[in-house]
Amino acid sequence: MPVSLQSAELAAVVAELRAAGCVFAEEEADLLAGAADSAAGLAEMVRRRAGGLPLEQVLGWADFCGLRIVVQPGVFVPRRRSEFVVGQATAIGRLAAPGGEPLVVLDLCFG
Repeated sequence: MPVSLQSAELAAVVAELRAAGCVFAEEEADLLAGAADSAAGLAEMVRRRAGGLPLEQVLGWADFCGLRIVVQPGVFVPRRRSEFVVGQATAIGRLAAPGGEPLVVLDLCFG
C-alpha cells in the first residue's frame, strides 16, 4: 500500500531530495511514496536516493517503452533516450519481416 504523505511531510522529502541534487525532486518524491510500504520504508528509500543510488534501483523498476522493467543493483537501467532506438528497430523489423513472419531483434551491448 503506498504511503500517504501530508503536505509538510512531502515538502520535507522533496527538500531532502533537492538538497541531494535530484532535479525532479517532486516527481521522485511521489514515485518513492507510491512504492514505499511504510513511513520507515519511505525514509530508507529517500536515504538511498539522496545517497546517490539511481531512482530506478531504489524503486526496483524502470519505465521503458510503456513497460515496467525490473532492475536490481548491477543491472543496466534502461534509459529514455534508448526508447528512440527501440522504436527505430521495431519500425525496421516490421518492414523487413518477410511474409509476416516474426522477426527477432537482439540488442547486444547497446548501453
